[in-house]
Amino acid sequence: MTPRQETRVHHAMAAVGGFFGVYALLTRGGTFGSSETSNLLYLVVAGLDGSWGSALVRLGGIVCYIAGIVLAVLFRRTGRMDRLRWTSIAIDLAACLVLALIPEETDPILALYPMLFATAVQWVAYTQAAGYSCATIFSTNNLRQFTEGAAEYLFGREAEQLRKLRFYGGTLVCFHLGAAWGWWCVRRWGISGIYGCLPLLVPPAWFQLPQKEKERALDNSPKT
Repeated sequence: MTPRQETRVHHAMAAVGGFFGVYALLTRGGTFGSSETSNLLYLVVAGLDGSWGSALVRLGGIVCYIAGIVLAVLFRRTGRMDRLRWTSIAIDLAACLVLALIPEETDPILALYPMLFATAVQWVAYTQAAGYSCATIFSTNNLRQFTEGAAEYLFGREAEQLRKLRFYGGTLVCFHLGAAWGWWCVRRWGISGIYGCLPLLVPPAWFQLPQKEKERALDNSPKT
């Protein structure tokens, strides 16, 4: 893909990441299902408190996250990043379908196992674009990079810094647009609101298609 195509795909996947993030926060007791920092800390706390049931559930979440990363690395080692990206979209889709079926009363961490696995794969599959390292499943580093780029451009007026702040700024905007859509879906449909993420998987899939495949798809579409 060209840098322009990579940027489009990356921004589209950031919207998916934003949706996943807000869905987990709103439906699973404020648990963020796209990273492991808080889960690792709570695992330590549960162990020190002697809450072995909670510790085991959290350990299972860590295993899911690690398994997703390992699977993605195995794909990456074959040299077929395009195949890994398609696999990530398929896993995200499958995770949405499973998450919709998990009852609301389920332990929050246990309920997010599918998301933990899917976002781990997505993190590796979409870890960089257009020459920039950039996560599509959380925002902390992206906010730092955007702020650095803006400050550097403000003080130096370098074209590269302008390109950087546009890339990271676009990622942040798309991530939070996805979050806003996720908020609306959860407010309207609750647990089943995860189905609202499915349309967000269409743009990155379309952007990744080779031009010939796009032309073939358009040629085969129903004519009015």
